Amino acid sequence: MKINVNNIIIPVNKEQNSHIYMELDRLGIKKENIENIIWNKRSIDSRQKREIKFIYNLQITLKTSIDLDKYENISLARDEILPNRIPKNKGEEIVIIGCGPAGLFAALRLAEYGYIPIIYEMGEEVDQRDKSTENFVQTSTLNTFSNIQFGEGGAGTYSDGKLNTRIRSEYIDKVFNEFTKCGANKDILWDYRPHIGTDILKIVVKNLREKIKSLGGIFNFNSKVENIIIKNDEINGIEVLSKNKAIEKIYCKNIILAIGHSARDTYKMLYRNKIKMESKPFAIGMRIEHLQSDINKMQYGKFANYELLPPATYAFTYNDKIEKRGTFTFCMCPGGEIINATSEYNKNLVNGMSNSDRAGKFANSALVVGIKEKDFGNDIFSLLKFQEDLEAKTFDIVSEYGAIYQNTIDFMKNTKTKSSIDTSYKMKLTSFRTDELFPEYIVENMKKALLYWNKNDCFIGKNINLIGPETRTSAPVRILRNKTGESLNIKGLYPVGEGAGYAGGITSSAVDGIKIVDLNFTEIKE
Repeated sequence: MKINVNNIIIPVNKEQNSHIYMELDRLGIKKENIENIIWNKRSIDSRQKREIKFIYNLQITLKTSIDLDKYENISLARDEILPNRIPKNKGEEIVIIGCGPAGLFAALRLAEYGYIPIIYEMGEEVDQRDKSTENFVQTSTLNTFSNIQFGEGGAGTYSDGKLNTRIRSEYIDKVFNEFTKCGANKDILWDYRPHIGTDILKIVVKNLREKIKSLGGIFNFNSKVENIIIKNDEINGIEVLSKNKAIEKIYCKNIILAIGHSARDTYKMLYRNKIKMESKPFAIGMRIEHLQSDINKMQYGKFANYELLPPATYAFTYNDKIEKRGTFTFCMCPGGEIINATSEYNKNLVNGMSNSDRAGKFANSALVVGIKEKDFGNDIFSLLKFQEDLEAKTFDIVSEYGAIYQNTIDFMKNTKTKSSIDTSYKMKLTSFRTDELFPEYIVENMKKALLYWNKNDCFIGKNINLIGPETRTSAPVRILRNKTGESLNIKGLYPVGEGAGYAGGITSSAVDGIKIVDLNFTEIKE
């Protein structure tokens, strides 16, 4: 008999396993009747700094059955059974454009059903991509095809590798289990804020690629899709720019379009082909960087250095009631570093990343303000142009690849920071007033948020710095699709993932890739 037992609460300074058994015994579940315990989830309750606690949700296999009516917080564990699906056209070749989470999991799903996914990725395999990104940091030589945004694994490869998501889907377990099979730590299966880390993600995406290849998938790196060929409102093929700079026309009738949120030239190509799209809101701002030790103290109090507790995280929001515009922290990277995330010549922007151990000196997070569709007019690319202009302006300010900075005290006063700063950022930094980069409403909302969050004096200080700009939090457009995920006006085109405007991170993108395959290339076997 398998049961779920929720809300087992153990103080962090107690020996966890023995106290879990003690709590179960108190509920009436005897140790001698327990065959196996699996952590469904473990979260941290740090609201009371005097006694921080772990909260466990457990799945327990019992040797003999019990009467569940006699117990609170206990229910029968039921394995979710997905419908049995079979391919509609086994053996058919399906083109996938993009090798991020959506593209990889769409390819895996297709290959598992016996299709032949053919993946085109303009960037490099992850090992060579790693060399290109490191070369950019060291020499400022940018490979516009392969960088922090583009290449095997997508933009998420160089991030904290967060897997938490707001979506609910029957496919999430599939995604997490595949990650662990490909090298991710198994704690992602129960951690309430699961993450993989850049160092492990590089291993995971390689293993995922090899699994897809073993099932018949075909990968084409350094292959940029320059155009989609459409005839009579149906997909007819693609034009690919290969390594030798030759354009090759390839016939196909189905394309899973898994581009990233920085694929600006692809958006414009789709628009020229009259594929239905719309402008989409996103957020923009700076990265805020603290010492990780200060974040640990803020979140854990006297337990800040306790060995069982991971490097602390935070997620804060502020909503201006007058303007009705949200300001929030996003993609917080404990023990991480701030990186230059440009993918275009003569433009600057930043992002954050962490390794799996999150052992770095600094913590950083995006501090961003919501941008509305009509803030810059009705043109479909008005928000995209706003991104481009900010990135180009920052390049002009720094005069090379780098970033601007300002400590938060000077930011609140609209004064330039005169000293250098201690930071994780490895490229050139130029002191600059943030209010001279952004429109006033962005700066004012950032200030209001910092004041609101600064009740514990942790967000405004001379050693708390803003580095930026952070411009690419999500896609600035959405490629419109119907209920099954097919383009509204082009048959055989399936926009998926974050770049299409339908996901917001690694997990939701991967789920979208799986779902698009199930809905369009399989049928339920009765």
